[in-house]
Order: sequence, then structure tokens, then C-alpha cells
Amino acid sequence: MKEEKVFFPSGGVQLEGLMSINEALSVKGGIILCHPHPQYGGDMHNRVITTALDSAYEEGFSTLRFNFRGVGDSTGSYSEGIGEREDVEAAIEFLHSKQKEPNLPLILLGYSFGAWTGIPVAIKDERVKGVVAISPPLDIYDFNFMKGCKKKKLIIVGDRDNWCPSSRLEEWYRQLDEPKSLTLIQGADHFYSFQANLLVQPLREFFNSEF
Repeated sequence: MKEEKVFFPSGGVQLEGLMSINEALSVKGGIILCHPHPQYGGDMHNRVITTALDSAYEEGFSTLRFNFRGVGDSTGSYSEGIGEREDVEAAIEFLHSKQKEPNLPLILLGYSFGAWTGIPVAIKDERVKGVVAISPPLDIYDFNFMKGCKKKKLIIVGDRDNWCPSSRLEEWYRQLDEPKSLTLIQGADHFYSFQANLLVQPLREFFNSEF
């Protein structure tokens, strides 16, 4: 896949991204990828994000990964998740504007902090038909905004994730509406240090489903 470096505006700042427009005859749609916490080294080059990116492209999607404000060559500064949600809105709008057909579905994928900032925006946007939450840190942030969401949902969590313990995960997941699916990655903690490759199968299955 070939990615093009792009810049797009978001609430007074300029965001840096990498976009790949899939040239396949049967393009399925577009996927926006939101990276983990900016203040703890998260950026669009994170291994979990790049693993998901490759899986999305191989399943026939165009992709956009980007740096939140204050990260890399994105201007501005960390904004407690408030400004970052503006960034997600801007990323959705930008990728949608680049799609060859305006009715192609979008999917939003967020990893950790990226899930907390990205998915609330995606739920409200009718162009986004599915969401992926990788390692939602339920012990740190409130993810109750996902309750009542009727869009397709994939949750992926490592079974050794200290910020998403199994007891809390099970109760929260039980309260989510269908359609939904949950994948536990054996032996993985929050960072998938040696298990990022195990994300590929559940991601490709989700991307390959009908939207």
C-alpha cells in the first residue's frame, strides 16, 4: 500500500496524517484510525495502529491515520480529549471527502485513548457504520457512551490488560446492544508487545463483514 502525507484543518489547528486511497475495483469504504494517548508516547506510527491499517487495506478499504493535535507535525497542544474529538470529526470529514463514492461506509477504529475520543464522535455520525475499540481502558475512562449504539461493534482486549480487567469488561460488554463481538487476545497486556499479529484475524473478519 502507498500512503500520502496529508494535512487537514481541525478547529484552528492543522493535523498531520497518512492517507491511502484503495484503488481496488471493489473498494469497501474507508477506515479512520485513532492512536493511543498523546502524553504517553501515542502517535499514528504505533504498532497496533499500523497492524490494523494493513488489515484494513488488505480487506479493500481506504485508510486515514493521523496525529492528534500536538503530536508529530500536528499543530496545537493536548486538549484533555475535547479538542481531540474535534480532530476525529475533522478526520472523518476529510476521508469522506476523498472517497470515490460518497455513499461508501466508514469505520472508525480507536486504540485505548483513541477509542475513548473517537467512538463517541463515530456513534453520532451517520456516515460511520461500524466501530472498533481496541483495549478500551475501562478503569480509566467512562465508556458508557457505547451503550445503546446500534452500529456494528468489535471489541478487542488482551486477557492481561490491567486497565481493562475481565470482570469490568464482561459486565460492560453484556450491556452493549447487538450487533457486537468480543475477542480476547491470550497473553496480551494493554500494549500488545509481542501479540500485535494476533489482532489481524479478528480485524479482517470484522472488516470483511457486511456494512
